[in-house]
Amino acid sequence: MNSLIRHLSRDKKTALMLLISSLIIGICALTPALFVIIVLNKYLASGITATLISLTAGAILALGFEFSFRQNRSIMMQEFNQRVYDPLLKKFTEKFNKAEHTEEEYKKLDGAGTLVKNMRTSSVTSWILDWPFVLAFLIVLIFINLSAAVITAIFMIILNRIITWKKNLNLSQDSMSSVEILITGLLTLTIISVGAVMIMQGQLDIGSLIGSNILAARALQGTNKYTKAKEFILQRDRAVSEIIKFIK
Repeated sequence: MNSLIRHLSRDKKTALMLLISSLIIGICALTPALFVIIVLNKYLASGITATLISLTAGAILALGFEFSFRQNRSIMMQEFNQRVYDPLLKKFTEKFNKAEHTEEEYKKLDGAGTLVKNMRTSSVTSWILDWPFVLAFLIVLIFINLSAAVITAIFMIILNRIITWKKNLNLSQDSMSSVEILITGLLTLTIISVGAVMIMQGQLDIGSLIGSNILAARALQGTNKYTKAKEFILQRDRAVSEIIKFIK
């Protein structure tokens, strides 16, 4: 994590472009939830077809912007990683091919080199940049549905802890995927159940309930991506340390 911040601080132009892209992505990510709330609460009450058409066109445009900026950010992050790690990998490969190794050293260094090579062409580290906007989703949720915000925060913490402790819990990749699906399902059930009671009590409307459920799912998905990206970065940093130690 610190390595990513350090490298970005050295390339301020790229850092600024990545942050601007992430800001636009974060704003556009609110579109589905806001669209549902406005359509259910406003359009159904008025019945004006032109309103629905305008809202739908605007929502599609916003989703198109989100997709485009995600693709652009992914390319920028890959190019950034290549600029940072290509010189290191070049020195490592030259020395690695010439040096003699024990079987254990070979596996260790070859694994480290492969990991860094894979990460330099991956945009997974860009998921870190979404984290501030994932937290912003919670703030928006507080204004839409406070109960949903509290429930979502609890599930975000639970998912974060499970991913962090998955080795201690002996969870395989398949098991972890099943757990993520389970937690997402439980989040939806909890929010809808609590929201249904609030609707019956006149404390919430249907549009806000469905919109907050969509926003909660995005926040949970963002937590999942952030935690995994942080884990990948830690693995890469350990591999880079092994390579630097070998080169020196």
